[in-house]
Amino acid sequence: MNAPLPARRHHLITLESTAWDQVLADLEPASHAYQCLRRWHAKGWPLVVSRQPGELSSGQLQVGIPLPTDWGRQRLSLIIPHALSLTWGGFPPAHEAQTLLPVFLAQDWLSLCQQLQAQGCKAQIYGSYGWELITGQGYVREGSDLDLMLPVQSATQADLLVKVLNEAGDIKGLPRLDGELLFPNDDAIAWREWQQWRSGASSKVMIKRTDGLRIQAHSDWSEHTSTLESSHAT
Repeated sequence: MNAPLPARRHHLITLESTAWDQVLADLEPASHAYQCLRRWHAKGWPLVVSRQPGELSSGQLQVGIPLPTDWGRQRLSLIIPHALSLTWGGFPPAHEAQTLLPVFLAQDWLSLCQQLQAQGCKAQIYGSYGWELITGQGYVREGSDLDLMLPVQSATQADLLVKVLNEAGDIKGLPRLDGELLFPNDDAIAWREWQQWRSGASSKVMIKRTDGLRIQAHSDWSEHTSTLESSHAT
């Protein structure tokens, strides 16, 4: 077994059969959750690492499974032994969402992905579009946001990406773009909130981390973004 990577939000993992046995043993066989998890396991689909509650003991990991529409469209949350997980990888690259978009949007979408790439960002698709790409099941509905995971190395790069995404809002027929900027220190900030915060239009911003949440005041943003820059440099 490969040594597991440090778990972060949005990591996708698979489980060893031993871990699945432990998970299923705690559930009533006739329950909806049990039946769904058995099917999920049989398909070999991954689970996603979620925010970790403070009360978890060492060696445990909280993961989620968002069920598709035909399975009841709910999110199952599991506590698993980290030692019995195998790193599977990440969500699909952004350009693959082209297959789920109307044909007339294909070129605009690929152009947007190329613009993000030109800024040094290998964007990924998560949320409804990401899970439909992974499983082939129905997740995307009318009005579903198109969620982008945007790894960034600095505040300056984040600003450039937000500019590209804002301009993409003029593309007629494109689903609403949402998602997060992911910094190297595990800070994640919704890109729309980042834009409001950086411009001074919002006095606070929510920062998500694997181990919890915090609110950053606007008065501290210069110091905080300097920390983000220095964390990349080191």
